[in-house]
Amino acid sequence: MSGSIKRLLALVALAGVSAGQQPTPELLGRWRSAEVSTTGLGTILHFQPGGTVDYSPGAVVEMTYRIEGKEIIFPPDTIKGPEMRQPLEFNGQNQLRLAKVTLQRQGPAPDAGNPILGEWRGKLEAKDGPPEAFYFFYPGGKCLLLLPFQTTPGRYKINGSSMRLEIPGQPPAEGAFQVTADSLTIPGAGKTRLRLRRY
Repeated sequence: MSGSIKRLLALVALAGVSAGQQPTPELLGRWRSAEVSTTGLGTILHFQPGGTVDYSPGAVVEMTYRIEGKEIIFPPDTIKGPEMRQPLEFNGQNQLRLAKVTLQRQGPAPDAGNPILGEWRGKLEAKDGPPEAFYFFYPGGKCLLLLPFQTTPGRYKINGSSMRLEIPGQPPAEGAFQVTADSLTIPGAGKTRLRLRRY
């Protein structure tokens, strides 16, 4: 067998190994905790091609909302507390001000007739809190609020139905993972499992 043919076969074999390590397309993208702590803290992950993943601990809050006049109304933040009312002001289709936070639309507006719908991002002014807020307003009065505290780049490896997750400052997590279009289960610390939803 000639040297050139051997090199070609070696390249084909290497390509096959690399292809087998690629994540399924369903894994790639942004995920957040499906279950959070009693204080609303959870995990936010962004799986990217090439084995990189952005990890952020932070607040993950699912809530309802309604709009009355120039106010947006969220549920109480304490048991039996009052509803949270915030001033609401639009500046065109792509800028929204809630209380003291100015939000910019991310991506196209899903419904020109209902300008609140979609993804919004804004910088927060608190010195010791999360630097940014992400609001996702959905039809039917549903809202998702994400407050990532700090984003750390990590690595992940896929081997069949097993995942190894490596986040700096944390012990590696390894075990089986399951993914569908909208839900993901991955190994966590020790023998725990993390359930996530796409956002």
